[in-house]
Amino acid sequence: MEKKKEFKVAVAGYGHVGKDTVKTIIENNSIMEKRTGIKLTIKTIFSRNIDKVKDDKFLDKIEIKTKDLNDILNDNDIDIVIEVLGGMDTAKELLMKTNKPVVTANKALLANCFGELIKNRKTDIAFEASVAGAIPIIKAMKESLVSDRMENVYGILNGTCNYILTNMTKNNLDFKDVLKDAQDKGYAEADPTFDIDGIDTAHKLCILSSIAFCSVINFDKIFIRGIRNIILDDIVFASELGLTIKLIAEAALDNNDNAYIYVIPTLLNDKNMLSKVDYAFNAITVVGDRSGDTVFYGSGAGGRPTSSAIVSDAVTLARNSLITDELRIPILGFVEENKELKVKDFKEKNETFYVRFKSNNNNLLAFNEAFYDINIEKSVERNGNFMFVLKDVNINSIIKAIESVEKIEDIFIAKIK
Repeated sequence: MEKKKEFKVAVAGYGHVGKDTVKTIIENNSIMEKRTGIKLTIKTIFSRNIDKVKDDKFLDKIEIKTKDLNDILNDNDIDIVIEVLGGMDTAKELLMKTNKPVVTANKALLANCFGELIKNRKTDIAFEASVAGAIPIIKAMKESLVSDRMENVYGILNGTCNYILTNMTKNNLDFKDVLKDAQDKGYAEADPTFDIDGIDTAHKLCILSSIAFCSVINFDKIFIRGIRNIILDDIVFASELGLTIKLIAEAALDNNDNAYIYVIPTLLNDKNMLSKVDYAFNAITVVGDRSGDTVFYGSGAGGRPTSSAIVSDAVTLARNSLITDELRIPILGFVEENKELKVKDFKEKNETFYVRFKSNNNNLLAFNEAFYDINIEKSVERNGNFMFVLKDVNINSIIKAIESVEKIEDIFIAKIK
């Protein structure tokens, strides 16, 4: 029996990423077919705003353009569904109702609903594009590193924040000015909350840690601190210590197989490869008990890199369907049934921290005294800000000590790695 070579695809969503995905399939189909023997043909595009799209030469090539999701759900001719809608409700409805293999880049949906989406599911969900754009981190963790006990995963997962921090560091610019520049250039959304508050990074970390630790991680268990309240003095202070500030996502197992999973600004020394990752690039280090440190680096955002990962996933799903009607690999790798990993509170974990805040009382001595049982490595006052390097202490103890002197809302805390 001759194996199927052409696969009909439905694309749900026709925004920035959706358009690049359609363009990639149409323009690069001959390359993919030569390499894999698989041809992807887009049959249907769904978008609530499809009638507003004008003068689109790629859209003109598509057989069905629809505003009705049922035109995908009820079409037995469709082999693979690509979900690039963004948001939660319609995307979740599509993934829950379709009986077709699905490709998605929807990290928020996956991070918040993974357990529900994969329970008793018979068809695959591929999600390489949900984390770090074109970097093939998902496939590497699910397949290439399957013999390793993954002990630690950490990295730079948000191009917007990295672009901001790089510009602040290299050009001595204030946060607000760089954020506006990032918005003007399309690196940051008009509402940058998900990026600068670390939520987008945490969504991606939730996905990676679920794979690494063979357990569906509850997103609400992740500790999150973003870069919204960083100032140029923080960048300068770090530089004087020979360190660079990056927004780092990290998931690490302790000796008892409990996990700390957190997102926090982090001061890195020059020997750490992540300190050299600049602008909108992403990088991830996976630490395995056999492989050691494996570093993945590349374009972490944007329509073209994301579409590369999406289309690659679609080809993989097509190839898998030629091998078996069942899941070739479980959706999250090898998640253990009924295993609930204990995620410990990062605010209780002792580390070395950089802390900066402004006091109404302007009394540095009072705060030095409040930290009497904490190892103070450095304590300075600059431009009305108090800056400390504190060793072997946890965030809860730091906050408690500060509040024993004065209630302060705006406290910048960064880990020193």
